[in-house]
Amino acid sequence: MPVTSATGSAGFTLLELMVVLAILVLIAGAWPFAAPRLFPNQQLRNEAQVLLTHLRGARLRARLSGTIQGIEWTDPGVAYQDGDESHELPAGMRVQSTERGAATAAHRVQFYPDGSSTGTVVEIVRGTRSARLVVGTVTGRSEILE
Repeated sequence: MPVTSATGSAGFTLLELMVVLAILVLIAGAWPFAAPRLFPNQQLRNEAQVLLTHLRGARLRARLSGTIQGIEWTDPGVAYQDGDESHELPAGMRVQSTERGAATAAHRVQFYPDGSSTGTVVEIVRGTRSARLVVGTVTGRSEILE
């Protein structure tokens, strides 16, 4: 038999609704801080997309301005510089590139006005997982390898 209030109507009390609402507010407030820890692979993919955007932007700037543009990752590979803009990777991530089979933490990729580049394979690493980006030499085209 369902429990009813003193007036005989079934439902929730105002106190019960306020408690549930308070719990939902706490969960919603904690979500931005908990999400990166809960989904580290997504954070790695997001950083790969951000770097891809910077690479494509540098190539576009080189073609439009007629000057050489470049992106340089700094030693020990926790940040990279795109023109005047610096981008730091989240804690625990690092960027490295492979040039002619040798890995290096400090590197620069340059884009030329004709659309070509110095070419490289860039890897963003977090623990045992990584995301790889390829920058073509002849075309300068940048893409994420799946």
